[in-house]
Amino acid sequence: MLGLIVPGLVLLVCWSALAWGIMAGWHWIWQLPLVLLMVIPFWMIGELLYAASRPRVGYESGQLLVFLEPTKATRVPIDIVEVFFLGQGPSELPKIAGCEPETQNIVIRLAESAADWKHRDVKPALGHWCEGYITIRGSWCEPITPEVMKQLNRRLIEVQRERKAESQKA
Repeated sequence: MLGLIVPGLVLLVCWSALAWGIMAGWHWIWQLPLVLLMVIPFWMIGELLYAASRPRVGYESGQLLVFLEPTKATRVPIDIVEVFFLGQGPSELPKIAGCEPETQNIVIRLAESAADWKHRDVKPALGHWCEGYITIRGSWCEPITPEVMKQLNRRLIEVQRERKAESQKA
């Protein structure tokens, strides 16, 4: 939400200048640049709110959806996901008093045999994906608690059992 401050201030200044220009009777040619300039902070605020509203992890038809890229989710086969566990690491946020703040992370361990899924390039502010471990930074998602981790692992076990039962029926 801190990212909303600068575009919000720019929007407020432009809107105020536009309102003042209308009351002062400025010609529309002077008001048009202010209106056009207001599009940029509106777009930035929309992008930030959209990014903040997206989940970092989801599930859809046999695939774990990992949202660590700006435009789309990476679809990981649920069969290679072994466990979710709680981690801690750098937040990738600005330093406070010379020290980088830390955050709790969700770490997803993938199967050792899944060589194609060892590494992906992701947005560093959102997470890290290396050596078969996906790290989701807690600074950009809901608060990560032990209960959240239990819920994720419980759901993983349920889905994997359902998939195993379906494959045995076929």
